[in-house]
Amino acid sequence: MAAYYLVAHTPLAAGKKGFPREEDRPYFPGSLLRESIEEALFFYALGKHPDFAEMVRVFLLAGNFSKIENIKDFLLTRLRERYLELQELVLPEKIFLPEITSRLIQTVEIKTGKILSQREHQVFIGVVPFDAEIPGVLKYAGLSYCQALARAELRHFRETLPKLVPFYEDLTNRLRRFHIPLRTGCWTEDPFGGLLLAYWRVKEVRDVIKKRLKRDPLPQNVLYSPKDRATFGWVEIAENI
Repeated sequence: MAAYYLVAHTPLAAGKKGFPREEDRPYFPGSLLRESIEEALFFYALGKHPDFAEMVRVFLLAGNFSKIENIKDFLLTRLRERYLELQELVLPEKIFLPEITSRLIQTVEIKTGKILSQREHQVFIGVVPFDAEIPGVLKYAGLSYCQALARAELRHFRETLPKLVPFYEDLTNRLRRFHIPLRTGCWTEDPFGGLLLAYWRVKEVRDVIKKRLKRDPLPQNVLYSPKDRATFGWVEIAENI
C-alpha cells in the first residue's frame, strides 16, 4: 500500500444527511471515491478505445433508458472487464476526517444559473492522509474527465452565471498540476451525476439522450458554496503536499 493524500480543493460533502460517523468520528466513504474513479475512467475509455466506444454506442441505442441504473451497472461491468487495472485499485472503506464544518450551500441549475434551493450542509475542506493502491492509468483518466466537466460547466456559466467564471477559469488552469484530479462526493443533486457526460462524445447516443430523456448529457445542477465561491467536489489524490 502506498501513502496518499486526499486534498479537497473545494468543499467536499458525502451526502444530504452529512458525513457518516463511526464512534462519533466523521469519515468519507471509500465507495464514493471508487465510484468517481470508475466514472472518470469510463469517460476516458470512450475517447481512448474506439471498440469500447462502439460497444457503448450499440448498447445504448438499443437500450431502455427507463432502466438507467441497469445500464450503468452493465457499462461499468464492461469497463472493469476492459481495464483489469481496476482489480488492482485498493481503497480504504473509510477515510476519517480530522475536522468538518458547515456551509450554506446553493443548488444551482447550470442551464439557467437559477438558485433552486439552499440549506446548511456539512463539508470538509483540507487534506487528509490515506493508504491505497492506485493504477497509473487513473491519473490520465481523472484529468481527462475533470477537464471536460469543468469546461462544460464553464461554457454554460459564462452565459448563465458569470460570477462563477473566475473560479472555473482558475480551476481549468490548475487541474493539470493535480496528481490525480477527481470530482467526488455529493456535488450535484442530479441522479445521473457526471455519467451522461461521457456520452457527449458519441453523437448518436447524445441525440438519443436528448430525445428520450429531454435533457443534455451535462449534469443539470451543481452545489455551490457562496462563502468559498466554488462548486463542490473538486479534489486531488496527491502523493505529497
